[in-house]
Amino acid sequence: MRSSSNLLIFGILGIVLWGCGGGGSGGETQQFFALTNSPEIVVGGIKGSVGGGAIVQVRNLSNGQERQTTSSGDGSFVITLEGSIGDTIGISAPGVDTAVEVMSVSDVSSKIKQEIMSGAVRRNLAAIEGFPTAIEIRGDRAYVLNFFNRIEIFNLDQDPPQRIGEIVLPPESDPVSIAFLDDTFAYVVNNIGQSIALVNVETMQCELLIVRSDSVPPATSICQNQVITVDPEFFEDPSAIAIAPNGKVYVTNNNLDDFFEPIGNGFITVISSETNQVINRIDATRANSDGITIIDNRLYVVNTGDTDFDLVTEENSCDFDFPPSIDVIDTQSDTRITINISLSTQNPNVCSPNRIEPTPDGKFGYMGLGLVGALLKVDLENNSIINGPSDPIIITPLDEFNFTADIKIRNDGLGFITLFNTDQIAVFDTATDEINPFPFIAFFPAGFGAENPDSEFFEGVQSLAIRPGIPGIDFQGADIFYITSVGQSTHLGSINTGPLTPE
Repeated sequence: MRSSSNLLIFGILGIVLWGCGGGGSGGETQQFFALTNSPEIVVGGIKGSVGGGAIVQVRNLSNGQERQTTSSGDGSFVITLEGSIGDTIGISAPGVDTAVEVMSVSDVSSKIKQEIMSGAVRRNLAAIEGFPTAIEIRGDRAYVLNFFNRIEIFNLDQDPPQRIGEIVLPPESDPVSIAFLDDTFAYVVNNIGQSIALVNVETMQCELLIVRSDSVPPATSICQNQVITVDPEFFEDPSAIAIAPNGKVYVTNNNLDDFFEPIGNGFITVISSETNQVINRIDATRANSDGITIIDNRLYVVNTGDTDFDLVTEENSCDFDFPPSIDVIDTQSDTRITINISLSTQNPNVCSPNRIEPTPDGKFGYMGLGLVGALLKVDLENNSIINGPSDPIIITPLDEFNFTADIKIRNDGLGFITLFNTDQIAVFDTATDEINPFPFIAFFPAGFGAENPDSEFFEGVQSLAIRPGIPGIDFQGADIFYITSVGQSTHLGSINTGPLTPE
């Protein structure tokens, strides 16, 4: 495998809290909510509650605490305060002056919780032509890798983010992964192109192509005619890249045939960043080497294994002949130890793990899965599996097809997970492994599929990135950015978690 429209009036069972303002948006009734599990309160307004981009003042009339936020373009918002059940919350915005009573979060339906969480999401910030494969943030710029042989660059200090340029790569490259050597240079993995490109992100130019000798593209002038060829044994469907502190560049290779089946085990190509020459090849212990993570001097390579596709049912399942594993490589000596991952007949679709995302202290790591909405957890200090296929951390039901395509964990220990097939972004607390920890009371709806769960269509939330720094201090606005990649719905979106963090 290579890698709602406005709500109507609800009855008592819905526990919807109403506030009727002084005209609001076109004089319609506004719909606001205040939910708590003390001492925090989530205050929200669903779509159309206020004007798009309006300044919303929220005040707990019981204790005097006050905060403000800016609504999304659809007139929804979400913000947190301190308080408890029974407190009264005043909400003010242009044309709105209302109050609601705080209720327990457990008394509210999941649909309403999702409507509240939508207030932090902004979709369609920028259209991306083609098929984006990954997003990475460095400083105030977002780099979106595009299947159509380019890297699109966005300035995140502009609202919405503005496309400021692109880096063009040779035809049929298919860039899928990027690693920054420093603020100027980065290496890019080209999966179909069987190559690695060295790019200058300041001049927005490809400066060098390291390519398999039988796959040299005709348009090498795109990379200044600077080409280093390597023997075919060193590149076979390169998929991900990481740079060690000692300057070694590690590239995983899927090693698949034309039908996307494993030729054999995967492998890792080692390149010197000083000479850009291949200096080693490390054979992996299992098939389909893909995700790669550097923690200090240790390299973690996830060998995904394989899946079976049933032509009759058109469904995938785990291929028990190709189980996954994790190879742990010492980047000083390039020696390797292995963490085996045993598949489970009780959970036949819990397989195909992707890259390890470590906790801030480096003690634990989490991996998403290719067929279901769940995570595996690894003890990185003892090189052992904590939650494996027999007892994964469940996000969505294991009998429903989903893909936890990407995980990012920020410095406070909160993890964000893309749910590809349901167009959602989940949050979990790495201290407890709790999904939707308060005040993150529901999944963030990041695409059409989240709003229309019965539809066959979805946008495919594929990759996300966290902007470095402290929201409101180091930068203003959103701190989470994501891309979607299905059909004509390829775009850049964002989540502003700042209003959800009490001061």
